Amino acid sequence: MQAGREEVWLALADLWLDIELDEPWLRSIAAVLRNSGLGRAELERIFHYEVAPLVWLNHWSTAGVWSAFDRDWLLEGCRRNQLRGGWHRLVCRLLRRPMTYGCRAEWRQVLALLDEEPR
Repeated sequence: MQAGREEVWLALADLWLDIELDEPWLRSIAAVLRNSGLGRAELERIFHYEVAPLVWLNHWSTAGVWSAFDRDWLLEGCRRNQLRGGWHRLVCRLLRRPMTYGCRAEWRQVLALLDEEPR
């Protein structure tokens, strides 16, 4: 299951790239999430507690990453966040709005696409 989770981390991180994501890109993210076999609640946890805390500042940077996050850096950081406890989750809840501000609309679109039949 870990390999599937890593693909989810990589796909979700795209939501914080400093570019506009079009519908085909959002559909590809939704497809990765759907194919992971993880439930919606677990995907939400991964989004909020594992990926967002690592990459959220990219949306607040004047010269953010726009092509792709470094794979090794991203996977290592998400693994660390996955193992963190209650204090980490509390901080993430407190910072949820600024951490997801730049990709909230795209995240909602991805969730809606999860509910659709795959094309």
